Amino acid sequence: MVVGVVVGVVVLARMGGTHRSAAATTTAHHPTTTATTLAPPVVSSVATTTTSTTVPPTGVKVLVLNGYTKYHAALYFKNQLAALGYDTLAPMDAVTSTNLTSTLFVVNPADRDNALALARSPLGLPASAVVAPSPTNDSAVPPARLHLADLVLLVGADISGRVPARYNG
Repeated sequence: MVVGVVVGVVVLARMGGTHRSAAATTTAHHPTTTATTLAPPVVSSVATTTTSTTVPPTGVKVLVLNGYTKYHAALYFKNQLAALGYDTLAPMDAVTSTNLTSTLFVVNPADRDNALALARSPLGLPASAVVAPSPTNDSAVPPARLHLADLVLLVGADISGRVPARYNG
């Protein structure tokens, strides 16, 4: 009987350690939210042995560019992100104002998970909108401004319709 108890304790200890580690890894790499309005992404806390690849919104510097003809769209999204705790720079216009789709540029590859969390919620953008800047896709971003932030949000026609009529900040 004693042998059975010892074997049971050893088996449970091994199963419990493996289960927790897998759960912590899943939580760290797959933050989730269900909000459809602008809300901060959920960044789960994990055990000290697991490394999280996202940081709190306060640690993410975002530059928002108006890339479509909607007046004050960049200001609107900048204010929304700032209210959620993101470190936002003064909004500005993109080089072009004919961008039909929004793009979230990841200036530093280490910030990709932050960009995916931001794209998913609060922005509601598909993962395909998160890209690294390159000469073929970042022509709308003022070159001198590209490396001032961790992420650069180019607001296109697809989300500029969320800006309230006559919005002026």
